[in-house]
Amino acid sequence: MKFYKANLFIAASLMIIFSVGCKENKPGNDSLRTVILTHPSPINGSSSEEYSGIIEEGKSVNASFMADGKINRLLVKEGDRVKKGQLIASLDDSDYQIGVNQLKTQFHQMTEEKKRMDEMFARHNIAPNDYEKFTAGYEQLRLQVEMAENKLGYTNLYSPTDGYISEKFMEPGELVGAGTPVYKITDDSSLIASLDLPVEMYIHRNNIVSTVGFSPVFQDNSIPLGIESFTPNPSNNMLYQMKLNIPQKYAGNLSPGMNIRVDITVNEGGTEGYEIPSRAILKENETTYVWVFNVSDSTITKKAVNVVGTPVDKKITVSGLSGQEAIVETGVKQLYEGEKVNVAKNSDYSL
Repeated sequence: MKFYKANLFIAASLMIIFSVGCKENKPGNDSLRTVILTHPSPINGSSSEEYSGIIEEGKSVNASFMADGKINRLLVKEGDRVKKGQLIASLDDSDYQIGVNQLKTQFHQMTEEKKRMDEMFARHNIAPNDYEKFTAGYEQLRLQVEMAENKLGYTNLYSPTDGYISEKFMEPGELVGAGTPVYKITDDSSLIASLDLPVEMYIHRNNIVSTVGFSPVFQDNSIPLGIESFTPNPSNNMLYQMKLNIPQKYAGNLSPGMNIRVDITVNEGGTEGYEIPSRAILKENETTYVWVFNVSDSTITKKAVNVVGTPVDKKITVSGLSGQEAIVETGVKQLYEGEKVNVAKNSDYSL
């Protein structure tokens, strides 16, 4: 009887181990991260208009010599790309070099004289007043040598920024004054969108809550834009110019002169947008995102949004959503693009 009970106990133990092992090896969703979903709550009182704009360079600088003279060499031409600190032009420096040599000769002679004066002063063979006058003259000549060497260095023109040569104003052999532009250098790493707005939109400029750009270069992806400025004086057609900053990560694929469509949303009464939990917001660098759940394959993707105002009662208003998205509410910092997730049963979004 004891032998039978022992065999029965061993058999039962093996069944439990086998059952647990099968359960652990069985493929399923137990290893997936579980998230809580929510839905954006619309806040009414807004309208959107679409305008056409042009992409322009964000910054251009004129490169000029700090000295007068005759242009000896122009080392770059229009369209060439340059790096900050790159030599791009030079003046005829022969006169400046002569001036430096003359002063250096005088300074060398005076340096030898200073050694003799130092010895005499140490032996009290020269009046302190005379020694001070000599020392002051010596220091003045040293500064003249330094200034002359600086002017010699000013005969070389270096690029003040990265970019490309958009204009060339001078030619070799021409006389140029200090500060006269020789090149115009455009930094195309920062771009802006420029568009003309009617007076109705200009009047409501302080109520703009969203500015989003669209370009064929990015197909269906939108470009979040930031307002840089408005021109207060209208054109002859009574249009007001608006300039918008384009994030640098988009600028590399865009070029000045390209067309861009800009969707502008204006709050006509109260706050506009969609309300979501504050903890659903993910900030990376200068961009704000939310995680959107894809019902078809249970994966998540990031979507850029613009925050409107400040959080109230753990809720925040954003623009850039359609209102149909399933938004991940919790643990947004631990998620990654394309991750497959489980949906918690207590989510307030019905799939």
